[in-house]
Formats: sequence, C-alpha cells, structure tokens
Amino acid sequence: MRHKARVAIAVLALASVLLVLVAGADAQDVATIAETTPDEMIPGEEYAVTAEVNNSLGITALWFDYTMVGEDGYSRTGNVSMTDNGTAFTYDLDIWENATWLNYTISGSDNSGAWHTVNQSLEAKEQDEALTGAYLAMIGAGLAVGIAGMGAGIGVGIAGAAGAGVVAEKPEKFGTAIVFQALPQTQAIYGLLIAILILLGTGLLGGEARNVPVSAGLVAIGCGLAVGIAGLSAIGQGIAASAGVGAASEKPEMFGKGIVFSVLPETQAIYGLLVAILLMAFSGMFVQDFNVSLNQSIAALGAGLAIGIAGLSAIGQGITGSAAIAATSRNPEAMGKGLIFSVMSETFAIFGLLIAILIMRYTGLM
Repeated sequence: MRHKARVAIAVLALASVLLVLVAGADAQDVATIAETTPDEMIPGEEYAVTAEVNNSLGITALWFDYTMVGEDGYSRTGNVSMTDNGTAFTYDLDIWENATWLNYTISGSDNSGAWHTVNQSLEAKEQDEALTGAYLAMIGAGLAVGIAGMGAGIGVGIAGAAGAGVVAEKPEKFGTAIVFQALPQTQAIYGLLIAILILLGTGLLGGEARNVPVSAGLVAIGCGLAVGIAGLSAIGQGIAASAGVGAASEKPEMFGKGIVFSVLPETQAIYGLLVAILLMAFSGMFVQDFNVSLNQSIAALGAGLAIGIAGLSAIGQGITGSAAIAATSRNPEAMGKGLIFSVMSETFAIFGLLIAILIMRYTGLM
C-alpha cells in the first residue's frame, strides 16, 4: 500500500509540474523562488511553508499545490494562495497524525508571464527521531537533580552524623544540630530547580516536547552538568557543618561563626546555578524559542563542565573550614585568618566560572 501511495504521489507531482509549465508560454524552473522551509515533516505538527521571491521580477502572488498521503493510503490534495506578509510568502499546513508523505509545488508568474516553481517531496520524520532533543533534555534534568542530590545527601549525612553524636550527650542541642545539617541541602534544591526549569522550558511538563531540537537538548545537558557537579560542593559544606555542630555545642557563641564557615562552600554551587541559568536564558529555553546552533550547544557542554568540575574545590574549602572552626573555637582571634585560608580554595572555582563565561561569550551564547 505504501509503495502504491508513493507511485501515486510521483504521478500527481509530475502532473502538477506539467500544469504549471503549461500555464506560461515561457514556463521555466529557475531559482527565483527561495524556499526557507525546513526539510522536516513531523506527523501531527503544523508545517510552516515559507518562500521568498526576487521582487525585481514582479512576482506578486505564489500558489501552494500539495498532496498528502496517510498510512492507510488515503490522500488529500489542495491548491491555495500563500499569504504575503511583506517580507515573504507563508502557508501553514496541518499534517495528519498518520501522514507518511507530502509533495508540494510553490509557483508564481513574473511580469513576462513566465512561471517559476519550487518542488519538494518529504517523508514523515519518525517520532523517535523528532523526540531526540526532548530525550537529551530529560538526561539534562536527571543530571541536575541526580548529581546535586547525591552531593547533598552525603553532605547532610556527614553533618547529621556529627549532630547525632552531639544530641546523644546534649539533647537540648537538637535544634542547633538540625540547622547545621540543613545547610548542605540547598545544593539539591538548586538541582531540583534547574531540572524543573529544563522540563518546563522544553515543554516536557506541558506535553509539547516534540519540537525540541537536538541542540537545545545538549544545552540542557550542559545545564545539568553545571548545577549537578557543582552541587557536590555539599560534601565540603557537610564537613564544615559537622565541625560547626561540635563547636556550637561546646560554646554557644560559636554558632554564628560556625554558620559562616559552613556557608562558604556553597558559593561554588551558586556559580553552577548561575551558569545553568545563563545557558538556559541565552539559548531561548525559558520562552521555548530555541536559537542555538549545534556547535554552540557543544560549547555549552564545555561551559557546564568547566564550572561543574571546578566547583569540586568546595570539598577542599570545607576541609579547611572545618579546621578553621576548631581553631576559632580555641582562639576567637583566629577567625579572620581562618576565613582567608578557607577562601583560598574558592579561587579555582572562580577560574572555572571565568572560563565558562568566556566560552559562552565567544561562541555567541551570550
């Protein structure tokens, strides 16, 4: 049946071209009509046909002749005039859910009466191929919440272990222990936020993800890598928070100082969150108007890896912060120097942020 349908389409296409040629004495097929329609027909979607003409030839109208065939062999033909919006001629054709083939001709005559035509034959694009971009976006969302959640879980576990030991001896310190244990959870929240934004930006939550280009899917993976790997900074934060729990349980005045040292390793996670948001914003993901090329999307992966992996420096920062909390507990005057020691590890995360921004800037992503 499918073979017969294609034979019928070929015959109809030939007949359409012959009719156009007969319409003008000097009929010809020249590159006067420049079609800008993508060579992609997706069943169930709207196929937006766009064509531009050489205005010097006086072509004022274009006609759209088409034949569409479904899986059952049923076909539909049409002949309509295209809409002139001042810069191009357009026509929106609704493609059947079971469409397998589309053949059409765009034609128009110039001042001399000569006809100019453009012919196109398209086979339905498989839905799995059409959904590739959406599948990649799902991977990006999974990386964002998965890796960040893993880091947060380890960090919370480290701080919680210290808190459990403190509460066993001083039950009244339960509230203090919970506060410190909650600090490394924020990385998982950042990952969850980006995952939801990816799903919303690509239409996955709204059920309209069939038109997500592969380039947008790769950008989503870059976002997931940025916030996900940088979310492993929660491990360093958990190390610092565990020291803060112990110090605050012995000396209540250490509560605020312990919080300060524990918060420092979270900066790397914020850098990852920032890069992820920038990638989404400049790729048009927030408004589902994707304007990024395949090469740019590959660069987005580099930007995500740069800030994500550099964000692991927070583990070193947490180790230093833990020792600085202990030193400050013994000698309050050591806090300033302890902060300097702790901040040194963050320098490398700033390097990663700088490279990520440079990649986005010089590849046209921002």
